[in-house]
Amino acid sequence: MPVQSDNEVVGNPSRMRAVASYQVANRRATGRSPRVTERVVDELFSYIETNSLKPGDRLPPERVFIEQLNVSRSSLREALRILSTIGVVDVRHGDGMYVAAGSETANATPTAIFDATEEYALRNLIETRIGIEIAAVTAAIQRASDEDLLSLEHFLDEQERKLAENPDFSWEPLGFEIAIVELTANSWLYDVELMLRDAWRGLSSGLRATVGRHHEWQSEHRAILASMRSRNATQAQRLVIVHLSLERFEEDIDRLKKRLKNKSLRP
Repeated sequence: MPVQSDNEVVGNPSRMRAVASYQVANRRATGRSPRVTERVVDELFSYIETNSLKPGDRLPPERVFIEQLNVSRSSLREALRILSTIGVVDVRHGDGMYVAAGSETANATPTAIFDATEEYALRNLIETRIGIEIAAVTAAIQRASDEDLLSLEHFLDEQERKLAENPDFSWEPLGFEIAIVELTANSWLYDVELMLRDAWRGLSSGLRATVGRHHEWQSEHRAILASMRSRNATQAQRLVIVHLSLERFEEDIDRLKKRLKNKSLRP
């Protein structure tokens, strides 16, 4: 099946509609409700289609879409980042937004749309985790007893044993982090961390496998625990930030993209 060019995708209403609707359909099929951002992606596709816009045509400013779609600026910008990633919209800072004229990554297939959405979901998840888990480790250092921290060490010992037995072992998402939150006795932090765990579970198994570095994470968990046991909050906070390096997650994703691209180019 030939790969469609940017112009074929943007100029083909039925193709654009299929691409835009795939994302929502996929979410429903997996039992997840479509997010606001996904609706905005669909609406922006509709705007381009309805107005018969072509590559290079200028789009209205953000405030127009915010008013028309009744969404926040952050939701609109997330949708625009997704469309920019797959080569449908060209956002020129200081100049405005345009229908993209061409990009080597602009094959706007259903998979491309879905993958772009997952990447931004991962970014949102990591950024939120940083704030919550810095607060959690700080509170836990203040409130946890030595016995509590010893229990946390036993938790890591068990994970390490399972990793040694099976190098491909994947533990329950955010298990260590939830255990830390439990030491804070802060029910709000606990509820939010459970939501973050569910959000991680909601990512595709492929994406989770791509960014999974369990052996590295285990070492980082040990370092965080050591700082907690020495009651060094500043060091523990720094280690949490290193552990949740968004740059590392994005490097893993970029590496996967290059591998898939090279594979697709082979005869």
